[in-house]
Amino acid sequence: GEELVLTDPEQWPEPVDGSALLAELERVLSRYVVMGEGAATAIALWAVNSFAHDVQQISPYLAMVSPEKRCGKTTLLAVLGQMVLRAVPASNISTASLFRLVEAYRPTLIIDEVETFLKENEALRGILNAGHNRANAYVIRTVGEDHTPRRFSTWCPKAFALIGTLPDTLADRSVIIPMRRRNAHEKVERLQLGQLNLDDHRRKIARWVHDHEDALRDADPDLPDNLNDRAADNWRPLLAIADYIA
Repeated sequence: GEELVLTDPEQWPEPVDGSALLAELERVLSRYVVMGEGAATAIALWAVNSFAHDVQQISPYLAMVSPEKRCGKTTLLAVLGQMVLRAVPASNISTASLFRLVEAYRPTLIIDEVETFLKENEALRGILNAGHNRANAYVIRTVGEDHTPRRFSTWCPKAFALIGTLPDTLADRSVIIPMRRRNAHEKVERLQLGQLNLDDHRRKIARWVHDHEDALRDADPDLPDNLNDRAADNWRPLLAIADYIA
């Protein structure tokens, strides 16, 4: 296999207009995929949060869920991977490689076709569940010939795409984006793999988050009354960004 090489973008040299940046991220997402109202905004905020992840206490997962094939979820993941910090795309991942990957690189995991391997893998689900709350985002494993106990982090942003439904425990930790096939009258651009370059967008996100890091760490945004406690936890980091980026 190939060694992973993950690098952080150089920050944009000037202060960034957060509202204009968010609008541009939304436009890029909507250019390639048909989504419901508000979905592009939620995904754009989640992409920004991948850079602000370490100032938060809760890691909201992002789940693109479709009822059937050809709803655009794989295209959406490809675009998202160009926006986030240290993206690691995968269509399958083992239990052991997951926590070692997170411990070594603190990536943004972008996992497609989750339905093909996750539901029957209770150990992997348990590790993913453990990565939601920063205080508990660890697993303990023994290493070496003397089986020394070691702690491995599971704390990183995670995005999933699947056909069907997530296991309840993961769905409870996720911001859910319902996907559907586009209608005949709905037009989107075809994503040419390898031609999309959002490096400048990532540089601008990095600068905006750097300039607002302290505010995001202390943020306590107003939350809709109809959210349950877990949903409120998931949306709090995104709404904190929305408050400051508008």
